[in-house]
Amino acid sequence: MPHDIRTPVLRNDDLGNGNYLIEFAAPEMAGDMLPAQFFMIGIPGSETLLRRPYSVCGLPGTFDGRPDDAVQVLIKVYGRGTALLASLAPGATLEVLGPLGHGFAAPEAHRVPVFVAGGIGSAPFPAWAVQLAGTSAPPVMFYGARGEGDLPLADWFEEHSERLIVSTEDGSRGHRGRVTEPLEGFLREREPDSLHLYACGPDPMLRAVAGLAERYGV
Repeated sequence: MPHDIRTPVLRNDDLGNGNYLIEFAAPEMAGDMLPAQFFMIGIPGSETLLRRPYSVCGLPGTFDGRPDDAVQVLIKVYGRGTALLASLAPGATLEVLGPLGHGFAAPEAHRVPVFVAGGIGSAPFPAWAVQLAGTSAPPVMFYGARGEGDLPLADWFEEHSERLIVSTEDGSRGHRGRVTEPLEGFLREREPDSLHLYACGPDPMLRAVAGLAERYGV
């Protein structure tokens, strides 16, 4: 059941290139929320009146040394609303409605989870990777973006994945090109029923991933 709360910012970590990991207290939600669910978040009294959706990135146990009653969201500064969130110091108040939406479906025991993320679309995968640990094979992650600065938490994913395959359109890190290019090679070489595909990112990427999944029967 969703809760509508006012809660303090606990941390606001600058990850570089306009990416921020914001932590806030959420004792009403932290224990029940599922990876891939999201919040509607606003700032009381700001000129940005409408709350905006942000996927949960971290739940208790996702990131080391974080409180058990707190959660984290990953944001990228695009406009006035995200710039305001990025500027918040610990102690600032947020208005938060959640959890909303549906969580990821667990893979069958014999299937390898495959994550496909485009830029800030990586947000739901840290919590999911940690939740899957010990219950399935480690995930293989395909992570694409325009450039190296648009790959927040890439080093974290490298430590928590069986394999991290990075693609950047400018060639600044990993494969030069789109994330779907190495993904297609991977799918072509695997048995379709051995994989469970998860994707989050911009609509063109999602359409391309869906097309590959259909083509290779995943």
